[in-house]
Amino acid sequence: MRVPGIRAGLGIVALWVALVGLSLWHNLGVLDTQVGEAALARSRMMVMVIQTTRLWNARHGGVYVPTTDATPPNEWLKDPERDVTVSGRAYTKINPAYMTRQVADMISAGQGMQLRLTSRKPIRPANAPDPWEDAALAAIEAGRPEVLERVVEDGRSMFRYMARLPVEEPCLKCHAEQGYRLGDVRGGLSVGLPAAEFVAMIGPLRQQTVLVHGLGFLILSGGSLVFLARLRQGWLRLEAVNAAQERVVAERTAALRTANAELHRSNAELENFAYIASHDLQEPLRMVGGYAQLLEKRYGSALDADGREFLGYMNDGALRMKQMIDDLLAYSRVGRNEPVLAPVSLEDILDMALANLAVSIAETQAEIIRPAPLPQVLGEAPLLVRLLQNLLGNALKYRAAGQVPRIIVSSAAIEGGWRISVADNGIGVPEAGRERIFQIFQRLHSRSAYPGTGIGLAIAKKIVDRHGGRIWVEAAEDGGSVFHFTVMAAEAVSGSQQGWRKNSDCS
Repeated sequence: MRVPGIRAGLGIVALWVALVGLSLWHNLGVLDTQVGEAALARSRMMVMVIQTTRLWNARHGGVYVPTTDATPPNEWLKDPERDVTVSGRAYTKINPAYMTRQVADMISAGQGMQLRLTSRKPIRPANAPDPWEDAALAAIEAGRPEVLERVVEDGRSMFRYMARLPVEEPCLKCHAEQGYRLGDVRGGLSVGLPAAEFVAMIGPLRQQTVLVHGLGFLILSGGSLVFLARLRQGWLRLEAVNAAQERVVAERTAALRTANAELHRSNAELENFAYIASHDLQEPLRMVGGYAQLLEKRYGSALDADGREFLGYMNDGALRMKQMIDDLLAYSRVGRNEPVLAPVSLEDILDMALANLAVSIAETQAEIIRPAPLPQVLGEAPLLVRLLQNLLGNALKYRAAGQVPRIIVSSAAIEGGWRISVADNGIGVPEAGRERIFQIFQRLHSRSAYPGTGIGLAIAKKIVDRHGGRIWVEAAEDGGSVFHFTVMAAEAVSGSQQGWRKNSDCS
């Protein structure tokens, strides 16, 4: 027995560095996404106001304002009624484009923001796009409804946004001669917002996120090292007991009974210690969740809705990590001992699996179909129950929206054994992911769409491997998926198992 040393401790610390670092990276990424969403919302609001005002102007054929130095006649407006005189005072017509430029100048001068009307075919040359605007307009002409990017210009971080300006009926009066038709993209509204004010909004939340993750890392690493130290002590004690036993056997056969009693006592202590240690490993996770709840209780009133939402993400992350540890323990228990195979009825196994899933079946109103009685097979009953329960639960979870789950459990004879199939009418599994879903913690969908840790099919595969079979998934003919696995027949004997194993490798 190899006693864990410094390398094992460093490995555990490195593992927590990776896990906590990944969580921190994810949460900081969520905050950065919130920054972009805030900039997008403000840009959309500004554009909506401008577009609404422009449309009102266009539908009224423009508006007249007094001619001033700040508002001279628009030299690019070809309209015989552009300039009029009323009661001896000169007025000039303000069309939507001229009005947008006037408003943009006021916004850019007074609020530190940028607003510009631009087009790849401008009537007014000054409205020609800069390089970023040209690329954004090209993307919009290719089908994108809008463009938002964070860029650095003149040493300053900016959010730049481009919204499409489609050709509407009033626009054709001025732009039809350019070849535009109704619905074409004739340009866009370009908005520039300083990133600093949005970043400042989440500064305290970023600090809190880093602080909580740092605290969580210290707790998790410390707890793991304590667990490793206690485990090392237990292993060293077990080695000492084994050495003492060997000396007693060599020196005095008469003392063998006493040495065996001591060994049994030591093993019982080790098993009890392993249980306590596994319990202690999850204690740091509960502390992380507890501190997150404490932060919310004491300082929740000082946080905005986003801050409270982020604390909720932390609580959810601690719960998911606990579920991952529980699932890992369940995964490790499969195959720990040598398999003890015995004849079992898959009909009875399926009944037990369905009883375990009774609540989920009732909630989803699922229909379970058995075209024919399932056979007798050679296996371990508890593991086969877990196998069918995982496959049925998978079909219930990944059901198609608005459709009642329909699951068919069938069997087909193969050489020396049986191929069992579980077919559903769910969302199906893409061909590219059909191998990956049997790997531990591999998921094809987000947790928000379908909860879970992604270990259920990995456990199913491990159970099938323990029985010497094979498991795979195919697309169903009418949609959904069909999971197949092979298992030996109850009447199989050791002399025929080799041929069955070869046959089980063929779908």
